[in-house]
Amino acid sequence: MQRALLLLLFLGLALGQRLAVIGDWGQDTPGRLQVARLFRAEHARKPLAALLTAGDNFYPRGQVVEGFLRELPPVPLYPAFGNHDTPHLEEQLRRFHLERPYYQVRLGAIEFLVLYTEGNLRAQRAWLAQALSHSQAAWTALILHRPLYSSGLHGGSPSLRSLLEPLLRQHRIPLVLAGHDHHYERLQVGPTTHLVVGGGGASLYPTKPPSPYTQALAVAHHALFLEAEGKTLVGLALDPSGRVLDRFVLRKGSP
Repeated sequence: MQRALLLLLFLGLALGQRLAVIGDWGQDTPGRLQVARLFRAEHARKPLAALLTAGDNFYPRGQVVEGFLRELPPVPLYPAFGNHDTPHLEEQLRRFHLERPYYQVRLGAIEFLVLYTEGNLRAQRAWLAQALSHSQAAWTALILHRPLYSSGLHGGSPSLRSLLEPLLRQHRIPLVLAGHDHHYERLQVGPTTHLVVGGGGASLYPTKPPSPYTQALAVAHHALFLEAEGKTLVGLALDPSGRVLDRFVLRKGSP
């Protein structure tokens, strides 16, 4: 009886767990420290099961800064890697116990497929197509550094759109998370919600006029929180003071 209750408790935590995402964060700025404090406060209020990154984990050349990591909540961290991480990519792979910079991880109801936008994307596309065809998770999310769509100064990548968008549409992928541009943005393109979460701590800069796909936009340091339960996935973007920048709800089966 006790084992059955423990199993039910574990399943409940797995389905209802809270995750966080941060991008472009590892720079020694007041913004990074403020976002780290936000994570710790939110973790104390409602525990996080894991933290994921959208790359540019350590500025300027990817050398690991253990002090930055110690300021985050003591939960598992699953990184994507960006252009600033490339010079010391091998060091980061060793630090995070990864064999390669693209991989998949199942966290409760969400399966995250992590791509490395600075590497051989055609080879990764073949891997991604196979992973998507075998995924059994209730929710699937793609996380990478360079965005497919963005109103930021870098902007969205046409080559990434050409390479990946057919797969996104074929498998009706609900969520893509990226960084690279240092702001928060939510865009809706077909069945897919695209998020730019590049305000994790590095210096902010202004955006271009919003894209026609843009649903929410803020030039502010921030963190993103995700909770999946059954047929609902809720996203919440907060600035360091706890102010809500954006809230969205995705539902399985919605057009």
